[in-house]
Amino acid sequence: MRALYDASVLFPDSEPTAVAFSVFRKTRMLYSVRLGGPLHPLWADHLTRGLSALGISVLNGFARRTPAGTWGVEFLVMPMPGAADPATVDYVALTRQEPPTAPHAIGIDSYALDGSPEQAGLLYAEVRGPDRLGFLGGVLRLMAQQDLTPREMWIATWDGQAFDRFLLAAPDGRVPPDGARRALARALKAHRRA
Repeated sequence: MRALYDASVLFPDSEPTAVAFSVFRKTRMLYSVRLGGPLHPLWADHLTRGLSALGISVLNGFARRTPAGTWGVEFLVMPMPGAADPATVDYVALTRQEPPTAPHAIGIDSYALDGSPEQAGLLYAEVRGPDRLGFLGGVLRLMAQQDLTPREMWIATWDGQAFDRFLLAAPDGRVPPDGARRALARALKAHRRA
């Protein structure tokens, strides 16, 4: 996966004014999906749960919101047996609509929440658990239910384990209130595996 810390990787000419996506086949089973532009505030929740409903798993990825408010996203995805073909999915449509299915149950092994002074006080969250279809969508749904939206995401899967990290803000982009942090901690704790 290319280094996405540089906005020029996803936005080679300028900040896009419309959402666009591209899909590249990496191997027989792996696809790279890139999205860029001004995405819906709940795009990550909608997209990941929509992909889960289609049987497509997000293995790794990165997403960042630029200062201008546009997003640069790259996910490595893999279809499960019987899933939709990742090359034929309308990823932009998935970012805009609430998926018709409920989020999958998630089992969290550990989590950490902390402030991020170097990121203007945004909330930093780390979540680990057994990787399975719907894990990322379930975590993002928990965050959305606490009025928290990602400003950056780092998604990783290794040896059957998901290790996902997020910088979270309030929906208006401001620093999340302490109440949202406490509510997220309660929600994550409620989903810990025994």
